[in-house]
Amino acid sequence: MATRLTWKPVSPEATAQLVSSGPSTRTARSTRTMKKDPVITTRTILCDRIRWNVNAEQGRWEQSPWMDYWDASREWPDGFLQLDAEIRALEEYLLPTPPEQDRVNHIVTQVTNMLRDVIPHTPQVIGSRRTGFAMSHSDLDFILPVPDPARSIDRVRRPSPTRPQILSLHSDLLSRVEYTLQHCSSFSGRIKLNGKWNSILTAVHHETGMRVQFHCGEGLPSSVEYICDYHAEYPAIRPLYMVIRLILEAQELFGSHNSSIEPDTLVMLLVAFLKMNHGRFQESRSLGEQLLAVLKVYGSEVDLRSTCVSVDPPSFFDASTVKDTIKKYDAEDLPAHLRGQRALVNRKKTAAIKRNIPAASRLCLQDPANYMNDLGRTCRTSELQGVLARAHYRLSACLGARERRKHGGFKNSLLASVLQANFDDFHKVRAQMT
Repeated sequence: MATRLTWKPVSPEATAQLVSSGPSTRTARSTRTMKKDPVITTRTILCDRIRWNVNAEQGRWEQSPWMDYWDASREWPDGFLQLDAEIRALEEYLLPTPPEQDRVNHIVTQVTNMLRDVIPHTPQVIGSRRTGFAMSHSDLDFILPVPDPARSIDRVRRPSPTRPQILSLHSDLLSRVEYTLQHCSSFSGRIKLNGKWNSILTAVHHETGMRVQFHCGEGLPSSVEYICDYHAEYPAIRPLYMVIRLILEAQELFGSHNSSIEPDTLVMLLVAFLKMNHGRFQESRSLGEQLLAVLKVYGSEVDLRSTCVSVDPPSFFDASTVKDTIKKYDAEDLPAHLRGQRALVNRKKTAAIKRNIPAASRLCLQDPANYMNDLGRTCRTSELQGVLARAHYRLSACLGARERRKHGGFKNSLLASVLQANFDDFHKVRAQMT
């Protein structure tokens, strides 16, 4: 277990059943970028994104539909017990329903059959639809396997997976898939191929409105294996992820299309927190305590603009701690994670010297699959911390108000004031899915 450091404060499974199996290959994650696609349809690709914000003038009131998923007749003797029950109810509410999962499985089969004679290898489901972190409105992501013999593990020197000839191969493959989808009534007219290099093909399934994305790579991204393993060790990750994701989505601070934190990055932040606090939350129903603690740590206790986060080994680090730790090792014996941390810290220092303030102050999260990789590059760190800090303040206030009302029960939602979300668009997405 990593040593905890003191930092200066700042003011049922939903995985698709029809997933193709295959060996896990450690590949770099692609950065998703979305731009408005002016196609001639009633709804464009970007307009399909759910709005969660509350707006009284538009009749978009704060809602708490997860309260239908818990025992309303029960009186909770403790605020954290109620909060725990609400978090679990919210998770159950957001997970894909069996009919929705059936539709996802149908699309997986449809895509697989459609591309059977178009691409050399069967597409494989990746992302939240594979790891079990999907919500009803989550995208369906595929990886199109492109074996690269030159990167065989038997070779001493392995060329870059992003060298021009490989990226050109990816682009050609995605273009063939794009052509095929354009001639399919289920997707035609709502397809977008982004970028010449590191391309991502996005299509919207007409009948369900589901966004389907295609990426190219050597095989399953390493994040799939890591997230599944971490979830097995820390089951609390998923319900905590869903609550915090919704808090951020309601403030338009989630996803690379908002220049903010991506799904895998949020998962890894929670993994790092749970690893650094291993054994602290002993009660079986302690999700409320964990939520309050993680909001406090990442909202105000740790300045994520200057302090970096490591998942493996779990720790916080900055230029000073890395320098001190490196002194304990001989140069030739320096552990890989420390070499990576030194490189990540130097990148932030270089950005600061060049007065690139956004890059110097962005979230830095060391990738456990590649110590030289930073998973936090798209995050608007100051805004992210501000939202989490306000959520912690509101939740603490709600718990305090509940504690003062020890008698007569407490039927109001504790999560509602923290999420501050409207679910009208989410309900429309669910209605279209089934």
